[in-house]
Amino acid sequence: MRGSEGYASRFAMRAALGAAVCSCGAAGLAADAPAKPAEKLAVKRLLPAGAAADGTVVVKVEGTFPRWPVRVWTDRGGTTWTPREEKGSFDVAVATDGVGVHRVRIHDEQEAASLHRFVVGTVPELAEAEPNDRPQEPQPISTLPVTINGVLEKAGDVDGYGVQLEAGQTLVAAVDAHGGPAAPLDAVLEVVDARGGYLARNLDARGLDPRIVFKATRSGRHVVRVYGFPSDPNQTIGYSGGADHLYRLTLTTGGFVAATLPAAVSRSGTTSVSASGWSLPAGLAVLPLSAPPGDTVWAAFPGVAGVVPLPVVAAERLPIAAPEATAVVEPPLVASGLFTDADQPLVVRIAAKKAQPLLVSVEANGVGSEAEAAIDIRGTEGRSLLSKSDRDPPAAWTPPADGEYAITVRDRRGGFGPGHFFRLTVIASAADLAATCESDLVTGKVGGTIDLPIAVERLRGWKEPVEFVLVDPPAGITANPVVSAVDGESAKKVTLTLKAAAAFNGPLAVAARRPGGAEGAATPVAVVRYGKEKLPVVWVSVVP
Repeated sequence: MRGSEGYASRFAMRAALGAAVCSCGAAGLAADAPAKPAEKLAVKRLLPAGAAADGTVVVKVEGTFPRWPVRVWTDRGGTTWTPREEKGSFDVAVATDGVGVHRVRIHDEQEAASLHRFVVGTVPELAEAEPNDRPQEPQPISTLPVTINGVLEKAGDVDGYGVQLEAGQTLVAAVDAHGGPAAPLDAVLEVVDARGGYLARNLDARGLDPRIVFKATRSGRHVVRVYGFPSDPNQTIGYSGGADHLYRLTLTTGGFVAATLPAAVSRSGTTSVSASGWSLPAGLAVLPLSAPPGDTVWAAFPGVAGVVPLPVVAAERLPIAAPEATAVVEPPLVASGLFTDADQPLVVRIAAKKAQPLLVSVEANGVGSEAEAAIDIRGTEGRSLLSKSDRDPPAAWTPPADGEYAITVRDRRGGFGPGHFFRLTVIASAADLAATCESDLVTGKVGGTIDLPIAVERLRGWKEPVEFVLVDPPAGITANPVVSAVDGESAKKVTLTLKAAAAFNGPLAVAARRPGGAEGAATPVAVVRYGKEKLPVVWVSVVP
């Protein structure tokens, strides 16, 4: 846990004072007056939704706080949250290596609020200043690079930012909304001239988040505008808005990183990655990255805008940049490449064995690439053996004979440029297991029980029973192991029942393993993932 931990005495004093006030107030109520429901700890949003690395920012948390100060838990290191005297306000110190997305949960000794995201970038930041929705009166931006934390606060809201450009300058404008802050927003990004004439427009460069690379043809003020629609289409007619429509707009005429090669990091050792982007400084150093305990590394280059999330892969998968067509590599591997020319094919040659099935997948558009990648596998005779796109699930493929095979990767739309990367994974196809729970927060009372329903997905023929157990539970929280059998109802769903003998408010983990004395029982075969964020822990609140 992080944040403010040394406030026990103040917390106790305020709680006692609060109890006294409540008692006095209750004495003055009419006998038949209905009791006022107790306030629940709740968080609506964080403002700003992020900050720059290596600095401190004041974050206003909108919500209700029955008891103050509160504590803050985050899913990774890099930020320290300290409550201020003003309720709902925090000093947030961000470490140099804190770039990327942080999942934040605010809690006290009794309750916990829902998860929210806090995004850390690499360039100076500022807040949106209203009014800025009139085309003739945008918010002036005098210094670049910058990341602006904004909100499309109401329906029909359009935010504008005025930037002075010289003829020949290249402006990169990128919105992070549906991705980083997880806003329910399908944003639109535009560049217009001082009279409102369209110069550039983008909707979905990286998933639902837009990005524009614009070269000015004349000197003068240019206006960057942000508006949007609901990320989940509904009956709304017109531009969408709301308190949760948070966005982060990065503007720069300098370097911007859109991808790295390779586009993955090994679980062991150090992986050296190089940057791909626009207007990158000459001689930008190769960045050595080591894997943290989690599933993602955030690649950031000093003084350059743009932060790139990279998956951490098993050590044996050998993250590589797409090799020359003459090179031959053996699976398992994770190969990544960048389309630099229109209709450019990239070829990865592998050595495979007959009757040893492989699991093949390609990622692009769904992981922040502007490309829509497709692959085609052919043997020496030239016949197509497997074709798939990045929108398809991983495919099990069995080579028909020992030998070399060419995997050709293309952008289906013929796109190219720094943002058009792909990631190709080729590993042995094996039975696997996935376990998930819809909720990331459960509650109960001391002396009671809490049911934790777990969905079990048996992949590629997993036909073993699986036992679900608590991992290092705190004193007072126990659960009998529950087994998912090969057949029957429990094959797809089980319920782990937590027994709460003592108060507790914190994260718990559940592992899936082979039952009892089975060979390899001590090694978990899966970790249960919770909620929309797929965290490896569930928050459990047990109150007296």
